[in-house]
Amino acid sequence: MAVAVVWWVWQEAALGFRGAARYWLGRPRWHQDLDDAFAMARNSDPITHALVVAGVNGLAVENGVLRADGFPVREIEETLQTAERSSGDTALGSVKLFLGAMLTYRPAPADRQRGLQLLTQVRDMWLRERTRMYLIPSADLVIAREKARLGERDGAIPVMRSAVEELFRTGQLGTCVVATAVLVETQLERGAENDIVEAKSAIEHLEGIPEYEGSAVWDIWSLRLRALVSPARGDEAVYRDLVSRYRTMAESLGFERHIAMAEAM
Repeated sequence: MAVAVVWWVWQEAALGFRGAARYWLGRPRWHQDLDDAFAMARNSDPITHALVVAGVNGLAVENGVLRADGFPVREIEETLQTAERSSGDTALGSVKLFLGAMLTYRPAPADRQRGLQLLTQVRDMWLRERTRMYLIPSADLVIAREKARLGERDGAIPVMRSAVEELFRTGQLGTCVVATAVLVETQLERGAENDIVEAKSAIEHLEGIPEYEGSAVWDIWSLRLRALVSPARGDEAVYRDLVSRYRTMAESLGFERHIAMAEAM
């Protein structure tokens, strides 16, 4: 019986990881893998369901692959309740991190506020218990992004910059693309002269990292970021071309949140 349960869990995780690898590389059938992993998780025990669904879905939303508002509210509630009941398990703090981050991408202000509260709660717990310290920069980054959205850019940008530096320092390259995008977008929204220079430098830094070669996730974020920085440099024609290429790539890959972001540009 125990072997069967472990095998079931490994199947869910393997499907989720394969789906993530496929969308990272721009390979087909990534969506089917994620759907299959979610379906299996829903028939599993509550803790496995929480870990698989929150982890796989949360990363896909952050990478721009899925939309946060496509995730059922009822399932978010059930997953959060599982995490709350299992609060003694530090691993399930990761569930709160992923779900908290995902909630901040939803359109409803109440969802974003709840996401911010979850992220702050889990970040404070990890600091207090000195555990999961490698995840704290990710939590700090999303908390700062949400505060910037509320108008606190001057306080948020130094926190973002520090979080990005720590993610690079600790070799979390799978997270650094989105983290850098958050920093660049916030700097461009503030629009000070030094912000634009630093944003351009951050993009160039990512473009020079060999590990990102062949990554569809990086390629599509690169198009978006280069499009966003081009008007600040007076390149309107370049902007229109990059936005067109960005939209085309998002649609060809089926990256749902990127499609929505491209349409809003």
